[in-house]
Amino acid sequence: MNIDVCQRHVNEWAIKLKKARIVKSYAAGVLDFAIKHGYLCGNNPFNLVDISKRKKRLATVVDKKSSNYYTKEQLRYFLECLKQENDYKRFTFFHLLAHTGIRKGEAFALTWDDVDFKNKELLITKAISRGKQGRLYIKLPKTGDVRTIKMYEETMDVLSNWEKNKKKNS
Repeated sequence: MNIDVCQRHVNEWAIKLKKARIVKSYAAGVLDFAIKHGYLCGNNPFNLVDISKRKKRLATVVDKKSSNYYTKEQLRYFLECLKQENDYKRFTFFHLLAHTGIRKGEAFALTWDDVDFKNKELLITKAISRGKQGRLYIKLPKTGDVRTIKMYEETMDVLSNWEKNKKKNS
């Protein structure tokens, strides 16, 4: 083994693995053992290898994550399509997620008691989750904290219209 071969492996690990430093440490430990017991001669090349920052790996993670999200234009188009299909329930749900940042389990657990139209606030006290055998249950929000979210007028109007629409169709 030489320094160039070890450096090439460490560079690959730095790109592919979150804990490349640990893998490098294990590899160095194996070579230390081999040198100590006379299986290899010389110095451990891993001691002279630099581990690079994970710039390449981080770039690929960001690229992969960004494909899971809509751009502002895509989101506006998606919401407009839901609105045009007169699917007000889904429109309200996705509008709420997009404009408040709450999790879907928190949105599913909301009741009208959690909406304060007067102060334009939303109270997040619970979330719906799946337990054993896919059964739904109510739990605390992911962070465990109850929180109040200030709402924009537009989002309050969307909720108000859905409430009226629901009462009218009941």
